[in-house]
Amino acid sequence: MAAPANPASAPLGVVLQADRAQVGADITTGGATIYEGDRLETVADGTLRARLGGPQIYLRPNTAAEVHSLSNGFSASLMHGTLVVSSAKGQDFQLLADGATIRPVGGQETVAQVSWVNAKELVLTSNRGAIEVSMGDEVKTVEAGNSYRMEVETADPNPQGGPPLRTGRNRFVLIAIIGVSAATGIGIWRALISPSAP
Repeated sequence: MAAPANPASAPLGVVLQADRAQVGADITTGGATIYEGDRLETVADGTLRARLGGPQIYLRPNTAAEVHSLSNGFSASLMHGTLVVSSAKGQDFQLLADGATIRPVGGQETVAQVSWVNAKELVLTSNRGAIEVSMGDEVKTVEAGNSYRMEVETADPNPQGGPPLRTGRNRFVLIAIIGVSAATGIGIWRALISPSAP
């Protein structure tokens, strides 16, 4: 007997809580299985919380991300919206957005939020543990309790039609956001480590 053309992939995680959310093309509920490459999506007033290996991911309203497995966690490509990620010590995650890669520093316990503003701007918040933000060979760290707006700078063509003024690589700048509410971070963190989670 021949094997199927597209064999089913191994489960990546499970939906813990969902309200007006989808996994792939299907409306989802708590207990649904998430597979490698699944697209997770919430509508304008929807939310979704899932455990992907050990770490947890929380999609705020109007968010879409595609998830993949890592050896000790997961990777998520943020298409739009806001993701909150929680990982215990020794667990890993990787968030991809606007050409940047965001991950925990040194395998420490981490709670981070990434909001997609547009194709050249993200808002990054680290509520617990530091996160590393990289793009190409440029790497910066967002320490716990801080929030930054990340702006991607692309190489501008020379106004006279000549070669670019800078190298062709994208670069980014982090701009501190003053007055980030600690209560928001604590509330999200508490929701992600709820004792009712399996």
